[in-house]
Amino acid sequence: MARMSRLLVILSGFASAATLAAEESERPECAHDREAILALEFVAFDQTAGSGWRPLYEAGCYQEAAELVRDWGARHGQTQSIIPYHEAQLWGYAGRSDVAIPLFERIYREMTAEASDPWKLYTEGNLAFLQRDRARLEAATAKLAALPRPADWGTRLTVTADGKPAQPPAWPPNLNITQAMLRCWDETYEVAAHCHIPEWRSPAGAGQV
Repeated sequence: MARMSRLLVILSGFASAATLAAEESERPECAHDREAILALEFVAFDQTAGSGWRPLYEAGCYQEAAELVRDWGARHGQTQSIIPYHEAQLWGYAGRSDVAIPLFERIYREMTAEASDPWKLYTEGNLAFLQRDRARLEAATAKLAALPRPADWGTRLTVTADGKPAQPPAWPPNLNITQAMLRCWDETYEVAAHCHIPEWRSPAGAGQV
């Protein structure tokens, strides 16, 4: 009887390994050189199209991308930048609200800006969607829409992370995204967060907006 139990445990282990291998082989697009990516500097890792974590995001490998962003931040000490924000978003896309919500809550608490700051209101909108608090998302969106446009907003020249000049976004920034989240309230966070992009399609085929 003991021998049979040991045999069942061994066979179960083989089955688990085979299942894991099958799952990995089904998603070859998620393969990546972890150490090479983690060694990248900030601009190459986070701010450059087709580099760092972004190819995994574009392939729908959200959890793998989130883990990279988390580990890159821990290794490089980037805990007070856009890095934790991107990590929170990626966990949300992966369907891991249990991880994304505490991250967004911490980011929101640590923001020193006024409650009327557009970036803080956008953060509140993301958090409200993940917490399934439509009233809070509607309130954040309304406050964002009502923000007075700075007189010099259209004349401001900003720079990208690599120092290239860039025009400021439309005012108020990210209003189109929180409005889209309301339109796509019954969708996943992944779909709702991209609902403002008409041609966007989920890499995993979860839906089309």
